[in-house]
Parts: sequence; structure tokens; C-alpha cells
Amino acid sequence: MSGEPIVTTLDKKAIQLERKKLFAELELSGETTIEMNGRSFTKNDIIQYYEDLLKEDGLKYHATVADDPVLLVFLETAHIGRKESFLKNPMYTDAQFINWVSPYFCHAFITFMNACFLDPDEDGLVALLRNKLLMTQADTEKGWQAVMKIVMGSISTLEEYYKSTGEVKLAKAKDLMEFRYIRLVQLLPNDRFGPVKDKYAFSILQACVFTFNRNRQTGNYVSTWLENAQLLAASEEVIAQIAKKREELEAVLIPQESGPVYGGSGAGAPAQTSPWGVIKLILFIVLFLVRLATCRHW
Repeated sequence: MSGEPIVTTLDKKAIQLERKKLFAELELSGETTIEMNGRSFTKNDIIQYYEDLLKEDGLKYHATVADDPVLLVFLETAHIGRKESFLKNPMYTDAQFINWVSPYFCHAFITFMNACFLDPDEDGLVALLRNKLLMTQADTEKGWQAVMKIVMGSISTLEEYYKSTGEVKLAKAKDLMEFRYIRLVQLLPNDRFGPVKDKYAFSILQACVFTFNRNRQTGNYVSTWLENAQLLAASEEVIAQIAKKREELEAVLIPQESGPVYGGSGAGAPAQTSPWGVIKLILFIVLFLVRLATCRHW
């Protein structure tokens, strides 16, 4: 159960006392549930929790988590800091411990991933993926499926952007092509997300072509997004496809950056000012002033 520790020492008498106090508080308040870290627990949940806690293995497992501050904070708050690591505890390879901690870890994992992609947290994701994911095979699949749903949702948004007529604005699609977001997808394991990375990269390519064709002034932005797509792609085929498109874009951008190009020898080119023309103009003004002075004299 997540939330503040209910007891300070894990002995049966203290646990039984805390259980009585908690149930007494529930009776007095008239509430049927208790809130901890944004989650609701019914009276039956609490009963089951204490029954599990009073088991010998439950006491041992809770003590194991309590001894690992990084793991404890992750399970309670779904947060892990830069370069933080769980302890190297032999218990983390114990099948029974994994079965016990897996539901809690899976919940924290999914909560973390949703927050991570909503407000990109590269440091947190790197730290989590360097640690052992304490989940059963079933919960591991459940966790990664939740991440897959996030990534596929981003791809769908990009597809709606370049296929629709203004339903998805560039500002929304732009965030999904920036490096700080793309980096999160890039960090996901290739054995699970390789094809999805290619699909995402191709969607960025299509969105870039669509954006540039609508507004040539977006060339520099499009160039950066294509570079991000190339970094994201997992297969050589997609990488080569994006590289070719980048070359085509650069060929278009170079003339624009060096100024307008005029066709033919002098055709349409701006006229150059002749120095003799300037001299003639000065002489004309001097003569005019002399004549004007002469006229006034007379």
C-alpha cells in the first residue's frame, strides 16, 4: 500500500495496534474509504493489507523496501531522480518477492511513464531503465503496453496533423517532434519499440514535408525535426530515406540563405550605380547653383 508508513517498527503487536487505531478512526469519521497519495482504499482493502502485512514474508518484504530509500520513494510517489539507483539486494531476484512487489511497482511504473512523457524527464527515464524492473512477466507486459499506448497516441496526433485540414495545429505537432520528446522514445528498448520508432520517424518526415510545403519559411525548423527523426529511426532503410529527404531540403534552403538568385546575364539583376553618373550629377548641381547666383546678381 502506498502512502505514509503506518508503523515505525515492523513487529506484529505494533501492526495490530495500528490496525485497531485506523479502524477506530474510520468508524468515528463515518467514512468508508481512506485516501493515500491520491488513491482510495476501502475497508476491505485495508483488512487485506494488514493480513498480508502480518504474514512473516510480508514483514520481511516490507522491511526490504523500507531499507531501500530510492525504491521506497519510487513505489510511493512514482518518482526517481537523476542517476539514482535501487540497492543491489539479492532479494530483488527472489521470485516470491517479485510476485509480492510487482503490482505496486507496475502501478508506479505506469504513473511515472505518463508523467515523464507529459513533461519530458530524460534524467528520470534513464535512471529508471538502468535499474531492475521489479515486475512479473505479466506486469512487465502491462507496463510496456501502457508506454506503447502513449507513443502510438503521439504518432496518431502527427498523422492527424499532416492528413487533416487544420484539425491539429502545428504548435501541437511541433512539441512531438522536438528533441526533448523524441529522446524519450529513443531511450525505449529497441527489441520492443524498434518498429514503432521507425513508424514515428516516418510520421515526422511526413509532417515535415507537409509543413514545408505549406510555408517555406519553416525550413530551418523542418531541418531540425528531420534530424531528430533520423536519430530516432531504428532501421537502416528508414534512416536512409530520411537522410535523402534532408539532402533535398538542404538543396532548396541554400539558395534562399544566400539571397535571391537572378536568371540570365544581367536579366532581372539590380542595376549597378556607375561612378561617372554620380560625377555628372554633382557637376549639374554646381552649374545650376552658379547660374542661379548670376541671375540674382542681375
